[in-house]
Amino acid sequence: MVFSDNSLDYFSLIQFKIRSAIANSKSSVPYEYENEVFFQAYQCLYESWVSGKSQRQISKLYNVSRERLNNWENKFTQYGVFGLLSKVSHIIIHPQLEKLIVLIKMTRPHERANYTLKLSEALGFEETTLNLIRRTQKCYGFGQRMNQKDILYYQGLQRIFFSIEKQKNKLRNLHDRESKKETFYNYTKDHMQQRIELFKELSSCPKKRMIRPILKKYGISPNRFYYLKERYLIYGVWGFVDLVQKGYTGEKISSEVELQIIEKKLMNPKLSTKKMIDELNLKCSRSNVQKIYKKWELSKIKKVTKIRGIVSQPYPKTEEISTNITLDKSAKVKFPSLIKSSNLKVNYSFLRLVKTLNYKKVFISNPGALLIAPFLDQLGVVEALRTYGPESYFSTDITNTIIVNTLRIIAGFPS
Repeated sequence: MVFSDNSLDYFSLIQFKIRSAIANSKSSVPYEYENEVFFQAYQCLYESWVSGKSQRQISKLYNVSRERLNNWENKFTQYGVFGLLSKVSHIIIHPQLEKLIVLIKMTRPHERANYTLKLSEALGFEETTLNLIRRTQKCYGFGQRMNQKDILYYQGLQRIFFSIEKQKNKLRNLHDRESKKETFYNYTKDHMQQRIELFKELSSCPKKRMIRPILKKYGISPNRFYYLKERYLIYGVWGFVDLVQKGYTGEKISSEVELQIIEKKLMNPKLSTKKMIDELNLKCSRSNVQKIYKKWELSKIKKVTKIRGIVSQPYPKTEEISTNITLDKSAKVKFPSLIKSSNLKVNYSFLRLVKTLNYKKVFISNPGALLIAPFLDQLGVVEALRTYGPESYFSTDITNTIIVNTLRIIAGFPS
């Protein structure tokens, strides 16, 4: 559900109102707080159904019209206590578009709204705007700060409204107008009413030691009570709604894979379910992929859509590389004893320097060649020069310039 600004303000003030009610109350258990229509509606029905007061008396006492009283009675009879909850204003949005926005944000939290807009337009959702996308993200806790507490809070709120819609679809009569006094309390079917009455009675207890006998009276364990109290402090009277579990049949594909299937199908509409499994290298049945196709109506997509500016193209055919490849051996491998057999000698001055380093400190202004020389020796540079180099190099020494230039060539720098 995408809430309006008034609804967001309404839920943002609930916790403050409850804390204020506890501060002004003698009990540690909250019940009634300001500006909540539910408590007035429930009290009016109690006066009418249990106390036996007329509608004229109740209208005058609580300043409520008879039409509104009849409306409360109809909802209370059909849905029970949660039918008295305030009507929350919301923005009309396509259910699948709402699911798509949440799917993208849950899978890729830092994805931009422009990408969601492009994907929604490609799937055929008309009149989608960036403001609508950002508002939907906010109603699920995915605001600018991406605070985990906000995400948990709004996910719990969305689950409450999901549960209310599920229970309303059952259309069951929990209370009877013909026998008002006898059927006003119906804890067997109306579980929320039991919690309301429990907290109503606990709110009048000034001492904590009186709580346990009341919990025993209502058949509620202490752990369950503290759980309900915590939910009440967060969501107010909405926290007493029975939460309906979201049932899934069979194995469910992860959100990440589901989004990848949508993207692949948009970039390449020719992909069937079997080809999609091969494309993404999935280890699942075709029926699971078919569920994604049916859910987002991917089979109707016939036009290639650019995702992030790239159009899917088939992979070019690669030529098979022959395994019978003969690699040329290096000169160092071919002639491992070349230095000894060719009677190559170490430069006399360099040899004196090496001997001097054994017993004396020598300051060298450019030691790079000395550090690089062992690596070049392992690469077989001497053997390569003596094998493939020009004849003019045979009588020259391997100087610093040759060593540095050779390393520059290996590193890819121009020599």
